Amino acid sequence: MNEHELKSALQDVMVASSPPPPMSPEAALEHGRRAQRRRKTTVGGGFAGLAVVAIAVGAAVVPNLTGGGADLPVAAGQSSESRPSVTPTASAPPSVTVTATPSSPPGGSTETPWPNGQTDRTATSGPRADKGAKVLNDLASSLPPGVKAEDRTRIGFSDYGPMTTRQAQFAEYVGDLQVWEYWVRTPVVITGEAGVGELMLQVETKGNTRLGDLDGCQAAAAFPYPISGGTCALVDVAGKQVAVVTGATADGGANTMDTAAFYRYPDGTRVIVGYASEFQESGHPALSRPALTGAQLAAIAADPKFHLD
Repeated sequence: MNEHELKSALQDVMVASSPPPPMSPEAALEHGRRAQRRRKTTVGGGFAGLAVVAIAVGAAVVPNLTGGGADLPVAAGQSSESRPSVTPTASAPPSVTVTATPSSPPGGSTETPWPNGQTDRTATSGPRADKGAKVLNDLASSLPPGVKAEDRTRIGFSDYGPMTTRQAQFAEYVGDLQVWEYWVRTPVVITGEAGVGELMLQVETKGNTRLGDLDGCQAAAAFPYPISGGTCALVDVAGKQVAVVTGATADGGANTMDTAAFYRYPDGTRVIVGYASEFQESGHPALSRPALTGAQLAAIAADPKFHLD
C-alpha cells in the first residue's frame, strides 16, 4: 500500500466513525488553558533534563581526560585490555646468489690479433706495405712491348678514388704461419692508341685455406673472381699449368673483368691476373682491342717474382 492509498483508507475510517459529542464554549476554553499549561511544563522539564544529562556526561568524561577514573567502554562492551594485539614479525628476504658470466670464452679471446702491431688487416707501413708497392712495380715491368701501366685520373668519377691502387693485408693465421694477400690495380694503355684498359694482380701467400686441394680450372670455377662466366682452359707456361678463363663479360657493378689467369704453386701460393679492355667507372674510353692475350696473362701469373710469402 502506498502513501496515497493509506491516506484514503484513514479518511474512509474517519468518515465512517461516529462524530464526537459537541463541546460547550466554556469547556473548550478550559481545555485550551490546560493544554497550554501542559506544554509549558513539558518544555521546562525538557530543558532541565538536558542539563542533568550534560552534567552527568561531563562527570564521566573529565576523569578520563585527566588520567583518573576507569576506561571508557569500547564497542561490543569490550574493555581496551581485551583488544587483540598484533605483533608484526619481519621475515628475512630470500637470499640470492649472483653468478658472474665470463666476459670471454674459456681459454681466452677468440678474436684474431692483428700482426706487427697493426690496428686492422691492412699494412700501411713496414715490410708488408713495401712488398705491396713492389708488386705494383713488378707488374708494370712484366708487360710486353707496346703496352704500359700508366696512371690516369678519373673523369666524372672522383668519388671512386685513384685508378692506380695497391694493398697488403693480413688474411689469417694457419698455426703460427701468417697468410697475407697482396692486391694491385693499374690502368694500361697501348702505345699510340686511344682508350684505357685495366689490369689487376692478386697474390695469396702459402697456407691459405680457401681452395683446399682444388687446382687449375676447378679452383678457378670455385672462386672465379675477378671474372664471371667465360670458358676455362689450361695453358702451359714452362711446365706450369695455368688456368685461363676467356670470354667473360665485364661488369662494372660486380667489378669483374674480361679475362683472368689463375696459378697455384705446390705450397699453396695463389696468383691471379685479371684484364679488361675498359676501365669501368673511369670516364675514359675503352681500348679498341685487348692489350694482353690469355697466354700473356698466364705468363705473368706463373712468373716467380710473384711467388711471395
